[in-house]
Amino acid sequence: MANPDQRARDCDPARSDDHRPSGVRRRNGPLCPLAGTKRRGRGSLTDVYRRCSVTTNIADVLGVSLGGLAQKRGLIPRVPDGERLLADAAVWLTGEYPDAVRSTHQHTTAAGETALSVDLHPAAPHLVVTANDDGRVSAAGETGVAGPGYHRFVGRVLERLGAELAIEWTDGDGATAFADRQTAERLYLGWLGPQLASARARVRRGERGVSLGMPGGLKVTTDAALATVLGPRDEAWLDAAIGDPRVALNVTPWWADATDGLYLLGRALVLMWLHVRWRTPAMEGEADLFDEIHRLLSRAYPFDPDLDFPWHAWAELTSLRGIADPMARQAANRATTTPEPDPPIGYRRDPVVISHEGWALEIPGSFAERRSAEEWWGGGNGRNITLAATATGHPDGTAMTAHEFIEQFAVELGPDAMTHRSGPVLGRARLMTDASSGLEVGILEGYAAVTGSGAAIRIEFDDPADWQWALDMWRALAPG
Repeated sequence: MANPDQRARDCDPARSDDHRPSGVRRRNGPLCPLAGTKRRGRGSLTDVYRRCSVTTNIADVLGVSLGGLAQKRGLIPRVPDGERLLADAAVWLTGEYPDAVRSTHQHTTAAGETALSVDLHPAAPHLVVTANDDGRVSAAGETGVAGPGYHRFVGRVLERLGAELAIEWTDGDGATAFADRQTAERLYLGWLGPQLASARARVRRGERGVSLGMPGGLKVTTDAALATVLGPRDEAWLDAAIGDPRVALNVTPWWADATDGLYLLGRALVLMWLHVRWRTPAMEGEADLFDEIHRLLSRAYPFDPDLDFPWHAWAELTSLRGIADPMARQAANRATTTPEPDPPIGYRRDPVVISHEGWALEIPGSFAERRSAEEWWGGGNGRNITLAATATGHPDGTAMTAHEFIEQFAVELGPDAMTHRSGPVLGRARLMTDASSGLEVGILEGYAAVTGSGAAIRIEFDDPADWQWALDMWRALAPG
């Protein structure tokens, strides 16, 4: 048995390359047992150095939630209004972090505040900064899925943003937002441990494709036990990860603080697994996505050519995009000598289930998508679907029945409309054609409802033979 000093050396980040487990390559600092367990006092050497199951760690949520006050600034000192403050924030963020900021979106909330949503990593929900005209500022974002490296990055961004725009962070858990490395690792394990334990319980009940940190509103098709942002994992992996938290590093896109080759590779892989439609780019933004992935992988390669690059998917992506630079040729050559992974990278090679306002629908993985608070839209190959949904009720607070919703909202479909019932779901729809654009297209307009919730769906299709497909999609709409 290794002595305590040896076990301590095994947890030393400086020795991580010598002691990393199989499948985990060149990550700074494998998870040290000391970093992942809350302790109230000094125990024996055995207690201190024993590697504990990840499920014994604390259950804190890894995220940031801060509040503060904008200070007066300018030649004539004054507090900027919320819109001006966040416009300045967006300019500064995109200028200081051009490689990290994927997009920014500024809008007005229902409460009248200005909000800035910042996409900093494809595995994490957007960081949201809000401000009002009285100088109150808040920042909130979940950081658990992307990893402790991402959490620390968000903390540094907010710290610098506060200094740059004269925001004094006064409220919230600053100790968590600006965590040191060891605290960030501990908090990450606190998020991950319960997630793994819950996933194992669901898998043992027979569920497949259980989400581990996957984005909300999306369920992918896989026979594996787990679906993660870096691909599916089987039951053996799940059991190993619960027993040894270092195993879980290979579903962590951003473990280390450094923005090195592994960070760039993880960022590209998340995009390939979750966002790429494996066809020729056709919709707005798709070509830019392909370019972004190629750029990330091309930058990662010089950092560490021995990383496990997705040669087959990389070659396919550059072929679809028509990229023919030296790294694209390198990917194509390496794909001919590297075994093809099974399954191939990319959840959207198969159908996926989207959720919108409490309703779920299985769609082709190749569909492009747009989503707003009011509607979800998806389409491609001469087919597109628009979905809207809402909770339904009466002024006295009682829920509206499915029959009441259909009778109130679907009356415009006329007496010849088709009716559908499946369990608690009641639906009504009609098929028609529209030649107003000069080309005749088929249209299905329909509704579906259960007690307390109703949905409206519009399906358009170019091929008249797709009418049965349209009916099947409407009938498949269900709560979820």
